[in-house]
Amino acid sequence: MVVLSDPAAGAGSGAVAPLVADALFPSVHLRAEDFRRAVRQGFVTPDRPEARRQNATALAATAQAAFAFASGGYQVVVEGSVAPTALDAFRRESRATGAALHYVVLHGGTAGNGAADGAPQAEGPAADAAEATADTVLAGLRRGAYLLGW
Repeated sequence: MVVLSDPAAGAGSGAVAPLVADALFPSVHLRAEDFRRAVRQGFVTPDRPEARRQNATALAATAQAAFAFASGGYQVVVEGSVAPTALDAFRRESRATGAALHYVVLHGGTAGNGAADGAPQAEGPAADAAEATADTVLAGLRRGAYLLGW
């Protein structure tokens, strides 16, 4: 299970996540935004204070779906803005299923694999650097650089 977070618009998770998923076998690519957008009636813009319950519910649904796939033997890449403080839903599912949880934060314009918000990060790609960033993420996954321990 890989959560590929893009807290800053334009850091590239939309381009990188499918490449990472395509390099894994068997794999699933989930977009956290799709779960939030599944709300049809009563949708609240996610940045509004009254969207708190909606956002928490959508994130929990994302985590449950992701770990259902992981429990079925798939390697799962979740794409979205998942702050470290919002990882509780993923941590709960990781503990319940025993599936490993990796957390990668992409930052636009940041080079290297330093730490941000307590998590290793991959280089933020320009459009032409998505493949290089995906390769960096995959190499980090093989080394266990993004593995979260609970």
